Amino acid sequence: MNHILTPLNHREIEYYAKGLSGCDIPDSFLYKSDKAHVLFDWIGKTGAKVFDEDLVMDYGTDCLRLYLLFENTPKEKDAPFYESWNDGALEGIYKFLGRYRRVILAASLWNSQGGYETIPKERIQRIHLSFEQAEQKIDKYIQRENTMPNRHNIAAALMELLNVLQKELKIGEIVAEVRKCAVDTAVPKRLDNTDMTAECETGTKEVHGDRNDTVTQICREFVMLMAPIACDLSKMLWLEIV
Repeated sequence: MNHILTPLNHREIEYYAKGLSGCDIPDSFLYKSDKAHVLFDWIGKTGAKVFDEDLVMDYGTDCLRLYLLFENTPKEKDAPFYESWNDGALEGIYKFLGRYRRVILAASLWNSQGGYETIPKERIQRIHLSFEQAEQKIDKYIQRENTMPNRHNIAAALMELLNVLQKELKIGEIVAEVRKCAVDTAVPKRLDNTDMTAECETGTKEVHGDRNDTVTQICREFVMLMAPIACDLSKMLWLEIV
């Protein structure tokens, strides 16, 4: 529960992700590897191969990679290099990565407790359709030149897809429930309060049922799509999906 409400900063994410090499993670997230390799290549050719240390400390390399796809790329010859980055855009992308993390963790927690056992088929269908549309957009722009507008559109497609996941998987409601239970467990109960149940022991209301394998696969597919531009965070989230 706490790891959903109190996210790690991206420096911590990078530190922990380095220790995951021996874990059960697909080699370089080979799902749709042709796209992954193209995006890795594009990022490497954007002109800022070595990030300013102050920027890394503030935002982490995952955030900076995504910035290189989404915004006009700073050049090493820009003076001063640190000030050539758009702080507002960096903050927006940092928040996007935080939302990415929150969606995957909340969905996985709710799914592990059977919360998606009766998810309407219409919501799953809308998610699958959104995946198809996002991948079609990514394919289209990858086939074009490595330009800022094309890179921007790829990142935008991923952001749009995340919006759909957040809506259709009811992430806002789940996080609200987790937050409410976190407050409940932090406030001492009266000794005569006998109405204490297991509702908040796991961070959400007690839910009975089976895990929905389709939701698990949806989370995994999105993590794999994000892996080329958010490598460290995606490695950590891959192991959190149950």
